[in-house]
Amino acid sequence: MTLMRQIEMVDDEVAQVVGAKPGMERLRLAHEAWDLARARLTAFLSARHPEWPHERVLKDVARRLSHESS
Repeated sequence: MTLMRQIEMVDDEVAQVVGAKPGMERLRLAHEAWDLARARLTAFLSARHPEWPHERVLKDVARRLSHESS
C-alpha cells in the first residue's frame, strides 16, 4: 500500500529565503515547481497505468492538479 501525503505548511526558513527574493524570481520558482509537479505526476501515472493512452494520463493529471478528488 502506498501512502501519499500532502504538504500543508512551508518550512519557516524556506519561506524566509523565498520571501526575500524579488517578485519575478518568486514567480519563476513557483512556475518551475508547478512544471516539476506536473511532469512527475505524468510520469507516475504513465508508469502506474501503462494501458492508458497519453490523453487519458494528461486528463487525470489536470484533474488531480485542479484539486478534484479521485
